[in-house]
Amino acid sequence: MSNRQVAYGRLFRNRSFMALWLGQTISFIGDYFYFLAIPIMVERLTGSALLVGLSVISSALPMLVLGPIAGVFVDRWDRKRTMIVADILRAMLVLLALTVKTPDQVWVYYVVGFLMSCVSRFFFPAQNAALPLVVTDKDDLLAANGLMQIVQTLGLLIGPALAGFSIGIWGEQVAFLVDSGTYLASALAIATMTVPRTTSGRQQAEGAGSEISAVWAELREGVTYLFGSRTMVGILLCLAVVQLGIGAINVIWVPFMQRTFGLGPEGLGAVDTAQGLGMALGALVLGFVASRVTKRKLAGWTIIFIGAMIALMGLAPPFSLADLFPGAGADVAMAEMTVGQRLLHMPLALLLYSVLLGVALVPAQSALMTMMQLAVPDLKRGRVGSALNAMTTAAGLVSMAVAAASGEVVELRMIYVAAGAIIGVAGVVGLFVLEEPQAAPGDGFSSEGAELAQAGVE
Repeated sequence: MSNRQVAYGRLFRNRSFMALWLGQTISFIGDYFYFLAIPIMVERLTGSALLVGLSVISSALPMLVLGPIAGVFVDRWDRKRTMIVADILRAMLVLLALTVKTPDQVWVYYVVGFLMSCVSRFFFPAQNAALPLVVTDKDDLLAANGLMQIVQTLGLLIGPALAGFSIGIWGEQVAFLVDSGTYLASALAIATMTVPRTTSGRQQAEGAGSEISAVWAELREGVTYLFGSRTMVGILLCLAVVQLGIGAINVIWVPFMQRTFGLGPEGLGAVDTAQGLGMALGALVLGFVASRVTKRKLAGWTIIFIGAMIALMGLAPPFSLADLFPGAGADVAMAEMTVGQRLLHMPLALLLYSVLLGVALVPAQSALMTMMQLAVPDLKRGRVGSALNAMTTAAGLVSMAVAAASGEVVELRMIYVAAGAIIGVAGVVGLFVLEEPQAAPGDGFSSEGAELAQAGVE
């Protein structure tokens, strides 16, 4: 039996890891209902790529404004409790989207997206910081991150398909109800976890009077550590360039798919599901290549491949199965077709490139996340990760703003091609600047870490 199989076996027997994994799988399925419904609704109500872009930008702003500060608090708060409270708050906030009925109410989507993203800024650093505490063997961490990427895979395989058909049948409002329910399911799963309390001593040692000064001191410490680590500087440069491309895609993907290929909710769900299928295959590929390729090369080359696939999506021809069967709804307007007829008009090249993009996505994300977790000590992971996200988000916001402003005057295909080229450049940057990390001191990956997992827990 290989080391990789042994690692997966240990992870599947780890009750806390499996609770986190299952809870996030359910939550991600619900998230894709929300992610699909918002741009569809804004595009349908306003017909403006700029306003669709604003819905994405409003959700991204907290990553820049609140991200670093949230990470500092996460390093001081109980990680398990932080995740539970964040899930409950998001379950309530998403229900506000049900109030939008007319074009002059789309601002509600911006407010909801902004507030949900604010709460998420606390959840995700807490999750990333908790993962190495429940997976105490560093040899299992890459496999654990691979399985956490499968969370996104399952969400993409199930969420968009369910969301597309559900929205097509019952309307966009059902998406918000489903997303709310999945947040509550995630909170219940996390409540069953056992997470070491590595932050409790710091909370007791500091009084309320020194809270603000301590937060700013830790924020500076996180930024200082980020720029003091060659590994983290390499990750920052690589991800910043990636975001210059990804930001544009996040803004225009729904207008691009609907205007260029005439896709409805079912078609948009099919594209995301194709990517999810690719991610499932990518997780299998990761198991074979992880021990044979350095993390630097794995991240760099897969990012280059991702950029190539996005550029090709921008050039994808409209050829579909319907072209092989001329009688399949050829004389029927797209809006009047049945779901089956619309799916027959799905561009085959678009589906192929989505699958291949997904194959590369899991190894790229897993390699970068593992490098960060190995390079940063436990009690700094929250603030360093949030500082990293804030700085890369700044690059993404620049890209989003440019794409949103130019989406009505520049051909959307060309924006896709340019974004893919930029992401390819990010992969080249990664090959030159990424550095393999060594386990950071105090990271918990040791016999002491195993003992910590058995003591001082909830």
